[in-house]
Amino acid sequence: MLPTVIKSCPSADNDFEPLSEYQAQTPETFFDGKPILYYHDNKVKAWVSNEQFKRLYFFSDAADGDIDSVSPSPPESYALENNGGKHLREDIVEVFVASNKLTLFSHKSGTGIEIPYPAITLHAVKNFRRLEKPEDDAFKFLGVYMQLEFSDSNTDDDETFDPIELTLIPYKDAAQDQSSTEGPAADPLNRERANALFNQISACSNLNPDPRDEEEEEEDEADRIIFEGEHETLEGFTGVLRGDTSGGLPPPMPGSSGWITADNVQEYFDADGNWIGDGAGGDLGEGAGRVRTRDDDDVNGANGHDDEEDKESKRPRTE
Repeated sequence: MLPTVIKSCPSADNDFEPLSEYQAQTPETFFDGKPILYYHDNKVKAWVSNEQFKRLYFFSDAADGDIDSVSPSPPESYALENNGGKHLREDIVEVFVASNKLTLFSHKSGTGIEIPYPAITLHAVKNFRRLEKPEDDAFKFLGVYMQLEFSDSNTDDDETFDPIELTLIPYKDAAQDQSSTEGPAADPLNRERANALFNQISACSNLNPDPRDEEEEEEDEADRIIFEGEHETLEGFTGVLRGDTSGGLPPPMPGSSGWITADNVQEYFDADGNWIGDGAGGDLGEGAGRVRTRDDDDVNGANGHDDEEDKESKRPRTE
């Protein structure tokens, strides 16, 4: 699905309904009204590769070819290879995780995009740590990694699949500590903010499943079982049909014309509890319904054979 490019930043107060207010009352309708705002953060770093940043529209170009001005900034850049992530572009975005779409807006470029949730083909929490001090918790932080697929429904996904890899990192404004040679640490609340961002994207993605494809619907119809003849559906049952007297299906199963209850049990069983059916079946074969007693077993022996016959039928053991 394709994103929508916007030139004005949404207002968290005016353009959305907060999730807390939405959950505190019963809505008048589930189809109209403002989108529900699940998460909002105005201090998030967005990272994408130098080859893909133009496909997201809101990234700024380097001023006078100064690549450092658009490269990842510290302290988060300390966790990146290639001289602090020179292969990546960075922009600061305001994030709106709403019930209908994910919105990212860059105040630096004055441009943003609205991303439909089906376009987010993958999202996960990514761990970062400073390369020089990988065990130092002060420099560990999280980001939300996403793969975005912006494609037209008329194109072949197998041939054009080239996802955009975007990472969002909640950060804090912090002046460089001149007394420290290690530089500023990551935001202490980064882990909490990143997990909240990931969880709310997951929740809203579940609210917006992938649209069904017409070809998939045709395949689903082709996979159905087709019964010959005309069959009457039983009222109150799903997928239960009455038997076809023309021979298309066997006679109905016992009780398939409805529940066997105390009101109609006499139609199926006699006073002794023997099955009598409902008149739909034919005559039973020889021996049907016969109960062999213990005395019959003693007279006839095991399996209906006399003991003497069993003795004669046994072969002598040879050594």
